[in-house]
Amino acid sequence: MPFELYFGRHFFIFMKTISKIILHKLITLISSTWRIRVFGEYNDTPAVFAFWHGEMLPIWKYFSRKLDNKYAVVSLSKDGQILAELLEKWNYSLIRGSSSKNSKDVLGKATELAKNASIFITPDGPRGPARKFKNGAAIIAYRSEVPMYLVRTFISCKFVFKQSWDKFIFPLPFSKIRIVISEKQYIPKEYSREEVAEMIVQIENKINSIS
Repeated sequence: MPFELYFGRHFFIFMKTISKIILHKLITLISSTWRIRVFGEYNDTPAVFAFWHGEMLPIWKYFSRKLDNKYAVVSLSKDGQILAELLEKWNYSLIRGSSSKNSKDVLGKATELAKNASIFITPDGPRGPARKFKNGAAIIAYRSEVPMYLVRTFISCKFVFKQSWDKFIFPLPFSKIRIVISEKQYIPKEYSREEVAEMIVQIENKINSIS
């Protein structure tokens, strides 16, 4: 391989690594200034936490030091890789995959882990449509027989990425943030597939009605 090509490739990889490090440190620094208040109760017991993709960053941050045994479901995309590296720094273990890639493996692994841990998942990710509750989070809770919490965020000062599919929200420094946690949602083990599907619709309406 010519030296110029070899050097160019490795320099590009080096710059990407440096950029990620700077991005992670910047997000962590800004997030340390957020003034977060939480409404609703939760327990440090096995459960599924479900929240919309566009609102996820303050939720990841808040729970990063609140629960010990926790797993984040993160896609295998390039954006997912950036998030995965950040979440590892924020003390999350990872389950890599999504509804579009390795879905069966993800569901199986998350269901098993949910019996003894907290599982964090964005049910409209990783590609949308936004605020459409896909089956994954509910199936994990249903099969593992653990409750599910629905979580929303409300931010005083924010930047919205209007061109992104989820209208991703980034709280600005010193933003006041309300995190609202629903009461526990249970999907009875004896429910049929049709009843579970009906309840998922109800859950979607529930999370969108949180204010």
